Parts: sequence; structure tokens; C-alpha cells
Amino acid sequence: MAFSISFSLVIASFLYFRSNLINYVEKYASGLITTKVVDIFNDSTTRALTGDMFQDKSNFYEIRYDSEGNVTLISTDMVVINALMRDVAAITQSEVNKLCKEEKVKVPYSSIFGSMVIANYGGKYELNIELVGNIQCNYRTTFESKGVNQTLMCMYIDLFADISVMLPLYVKNVKVNNNMVVYQNLIVGKVPEFYFQYGLGSIDLLP
Repeated sequence: MAFSISFSLVIASFLYFRSNLINYVEKYASGLITTKVVDIFNDSTTRALTGDMFQDKSNFYEIRYDSEGNVTLISTDMVVINALMRDVAAITQSEVNKLCKEEKVKVPYSSIFGSMVIANYGGKYELNIELVGNIQCNYRTTFESKGVNQTLMCMYIDLFADISVMLPLYVKNVKVNNNMVVYQNLIVGKVPEFYFQYGLGSIDLLP
């Protein structure tokens, strides 16, 4: 009986400390990782846009008008857009992999007690982080009415990453996503309702 009670207390203590550790990681470490990865997303997109192919934003879309100034066609140059997404995904993949190798999540030993008062005291141990799979990248186009016969057309690059934090006997997955405007155009002229309802589609790209 004494052994059973002692064993139960050990198990209960382990589960209690483990639960506190997981809560700490979810509250603080997840936020830290998200911030760093979002910064990488934004920087990677900005760097990719410096490519020669993307300097002239009119390369992304062609807009045609009729004799009355109404929009008759908005066509997408998928060669240019695919090239941009490949560059963004490649740069992001490289930088996130570098982050996972160089960055360590430091967790105070005192965090296992679940008290915020003493959470930042004492030594710290490091948890490894790892990118799960590839960076996912897609694009989407939106249309928003901005007045009489004026439409704001925006193209977004959406990036997604799944980061794992390795805890003792537990893996915490941190899903990070972010979007960034890479093209804007205020279209003057009547735009068919079709574009407001369905946009220009969206595709996924895996590097």
C-alpha cells in the first residue's frame, strides 16, 4: 500500500509539473515563435519582390476596357505569379529552417510550479523547435468597391508554417500564418459582379 501511494504521488506530481510546463509553452513560447516566423514571412516576401520580374507590378495582371471605359477582362499572368510564390516559399523555407537550427526556446525550470510570480527566476533549459513539412504558399485576389465605378483590386500572398516545440513526452505544434499585400490597383470603370463574387481564384504552392 505504501508503495502504491508513493507511486501514485510520483505520477500525480509528474503530470502536474508537465501540465504547468505545457501551459507555459502555450502562453509564452508559442507567441515568441509566431512573432519570429511572421517576421520571416514579411521579410521573405519583401526580398522576393525585389526580383527583376516583379518590379513592374503590371506584369501580374492585364486589365482590358471597352469603348465606354468598362472593364471587360482581367487576366492573370500565372508565370509571373508562380515565379513570385516559388521565390517567396524558397526564401521562407531557408530562413525558417535556419531559425529552427539556431533558435532555442528557453523555459525556466520554475515554470513547472505554475506560478507566474517565480516563473522567470532560476535557471533555464532549452527546447528544440522543428519545421514540420514544407512552407505552404498561395495567392488570392480580392475586389472591393471604393465608390462609383471605382474598385480596389488587391493581391495577397498567404504563407503557412507548422512548427513543433519538443517537450518531454509531448510535442506542441504551433501553426503560423500570415498574409501580405503584394499588388494594389484602383480600377476606374465598371467591374463585372463576377469578380466581386469569385475573385481570380487561389492556388497552393509547395516548394
